[in-house]
Amino acid sequence: MGIRFNDKERSDVQEYCISERWVKVPAGKALDRKGQPLMIKLKGKVEAFYR
Repeated sequence: MGIRFNDKERSDVQEYCISERWVKVPAGKALDRKGQPLMIKLKGKVEAFYR
């Protein structure tokens, strides 16, 4: 399964919502206090497809 965001294929998507048109991706190498990557929400055109 792949995710295409704004007509570009993304491989680092952690969460997505097609109906609300957002994806969550890690914000660089930044980590929170528990060692998990910080996530940012990007809004735009989201498509899911099979490889």
